[in-house]
Amino acid sequence: MESIKSKVSYISGLMDGLKIDKSTNEGKIFLKILDVLESMAEEIENLSEAQKYTEDYMDAIDENLAYLQDDLYDEDYEAYRDMVGNFEEVKCPNCDDTVYIDKDILKQKENLTCPNCHNNIPIGDNSVSDDSKN
Repeated sequence: MESIKSKVSYISGLMDGLKIDKSTNEGKIFLKILDVLESMAEEIENLSEAQKYTEDYMDAIDENLAYLQDDLYDEDYEAYRDMVGNFEEVKCPNCDDTVYIDKDILKQKENLTCPNCHNNIPIGDNSVSDDSKN
């Protein structure tokens, strides 16, 4: 795949090959357009390199974070698993926000207040899975 800079260079070569008179108004416009294209190509190349560097850096951070998470959850995995297992995912019918409610509270309540929109979340047949009602 050709780079943008090489395509702009090709256009510059075409201009030279066509022997466009650079002293005419049209020739001056073509030169300015070519200058803008060269500047844009340079900036796009710089952005592309910066994006690649950022992607590599984020991958390295993600890998390091995975190691840290493994170390952390290895120590407290049982407590973490027990804590997560006690919550049920509930979707608010008003704002479509997903909230996590303790299963014991779901057994005791008929309605809950959404922490996002502050409207009632009915705890009924459609809003909570059958697993949380037992």
